[in-house]
Amino acid sequence: FITSPDSPWTDLGYSLDGINGAPHLHGAGPLTVGSAGLLDLTNAKGSVLAILFTSIFNSPTPFKGGTLVPVPVLSQLPLFTIPSGAMPLSWPSWPAGLAGVTLYFQYGVLDPAAVAGVALSNALAGVNS
Repeated sequence: FITSPDSPWTDLGYSLDGINGAPHLHGAGPLTVGSAGLLDLTNAKGSVLAILFTSIFNSPTPFKGGTLVPVPVLSQLPLFTIPSGAMPLSWPSWPAGLAGVTLYFQYGVLDPAAVAGVALSNALAGVNS
């Protein structure tokens, strides 16, 4: 996936370091109905629980010594990072019904090296056109 200058993805920051520094979340794909895309987490601790928080709200809130952006959380998807500390999450076809909606994404990753045992990725905003 290639991100163009007119990408629907915006990096909002707010990461919280873990054992490998700041976990990084990257979005790819146009977020148009029927399009493929990807959320790619890198630089996280390997082989641990990582929860993807998603919301239609952007309300930065203190969380585990850092800041969680997608609050109130509308969905939590528990996953496990691969040994390299990555978590690629792709979709083959973006769903209909989200036109004009901005979605906010951020991972919390179990990591004993983080301030309160949880590292946070940067938050991403994805605008569906």
